[in-house]
Amino acid sequence: MTIDLDALEAAVAEGEKKNFFVAPIVKELIAELREARGERAAVVAFLREGDTVCMECGDRATLDLAYRIECGEHRREEER
Repeated sequence: MTIDLDALEAAVAEGEKKNFFVAPIVKELIAELREARGERAAVVAFLREGDTVCMECGDRATLDLAYRIECGEHRREEER
C-alpha cells in the first residue's frame, strides 16, 4: 500500500479552508515521507548503476536488493 501524499496534502488544505484544526505534525510527517521516498529512489538508482556480480555467490546482488527495496520486500522481511 502506498500513501498518496498529494491527496493527503489536498485533504489537509481542504480541511484548513473549512477551519478544521490540523496538527502541525501532520504536515511535518508528510514532508518527511516525501523526503524518505526521494532517498529510497536515490538508493535504488545507486544500486542499479553499480550493479555488479557478487563475487561469493555469482548473483546480481545489487539489482536484487534494488528490486526488493523498490517493492518493499525488505520491510516485509523485517516484519516476520
